[in-house]
Amino acid sequence: MNTMRFTVAGIILLAFIINIIGAAQEDKSPDELVDDIGEYNGSIGPDNSLYGLKLAFEGLDESFTLNTTEKLEKKIYHSSLRISEAKTELKNKNDEGAKKAFEYYREKIKETEDSISGILGNDSGIFNVQKMIEKHQFVLERLFEAHPDNTGLMNAINNSIELEYKFEEKTDRKLERIQTNEGKNYLMELNKENKRDNESGDPKDFKYDLKLEGISIDNDTQIKVKLYFVSNKTDNDSIADEIRNELRLSKDNISDMLKMGESSDNELKSLLIAQAMVDLNQSVINVDYMFVLDKTNRTEIIEAIHNNLSNLTTAQILDGLEIKAIEDGRNQDEKDKKMEEKNKIPEGSNKKIEENDKRPEENSDQKEKIGQDNHDTTRQEQNDT
Repeated sequence: MNTMRFTVAGIILLAFIINIIGAAQEDKSPDELVDDIGEYNGSIGPDNSLYGLKLAFEGLDESFTLNTTEKLEKKIYHSSLRISEAKTELKNKNDEGAKKAFEYYREKIKETEDSISGILGNDSGIFNVQKMIEKHQFVLERLFEAHPDNTGLMNAINNSIELEYKFEEKTDRKLERIQTNEGKNYLMELNKENKRDNESGDPKDFKYDLKLEGISIDNDTQIKVKLYFVSNKTDNDSIADEIRNELRLSKDNISDMLKMGESSDNELKSLLIAQAMVDLNQSVINVDYMFVLDKTNRTEIIEAIHNNLSNLTTAQILDGLEIKAIEDGRNQDEKDKKMEEKNKIPEGSNKKIEENDKRPEENSDQKEKIGQDNHDTTRQEQNDT
């Protein structure tokens, strides 16, 4: 009897808590990137004494969800609530409250990582959850622009990036951000097999390539990062932001990609060069990033690379960014067309030109006639004399 009362009371309390959760979310296109995680306006925030109980009931709700994809969706939704709560705390300048929300966001992300490793198969529902993770990054990055010194927020972004790579490994599908001329952001799927491995060498035949190499020199390690990708961004700031996002790698991803080698050149270099070849509404971007680490242990090197890439700023990328316009066939065709239009003679002008061309002959005939008249007059005067 007591057990039944406890169960009924729990269900009522759960319904009450769900009812007061105030993070409303707009019904947007599933592929559109928008900051649709509003500020939390419920009564049980991170500083409330019932906050722990609310989290417990969220976990209970997940536990009773048997479908694995639905359970993942609930975990991601609950993590979005932590972002919502953190937004409100940051607005109220409550750094401790925001830190607490971000800490529970990290825990929920870790739970999600553990969950996907045990999922068999690869259905569309898992890919939709992957999109939701990408949306979290978009929202967190916008928030970071307003609060660049918040460590908890930076950690939340890195946690989200690591989870994104976990999903990429699971689904074998990569998502790329694109921006329309109207300024709207969308997600576009990019197959992981679409790498820079074609034989033609034409930039149009591949979209993405990233290489990470480490060379041990005495007690230091020279790191070389080479990045290539095609983007629809054409202005400096947007290109720099996209480069920064592409270089934010998880530790697991760095570990998989890092290849240690040897070099006869013992010179240590630190540089960042980025080139963007802009062709109409598309940019072909190449990045060479080299830096030195005072590490030789692989685990320490991976940790140091992760910290270095995570702390790379847009301003640093802009300092090394060079934008060039590609003069390809299409540009030349347009230029030729414009030159042809410019040199085209307006209708009616030909007649004027023809008339002008005839005038010298007419003037010559007139002069010859006048000369002949003068000559006849002179001869007549001589005869009269």
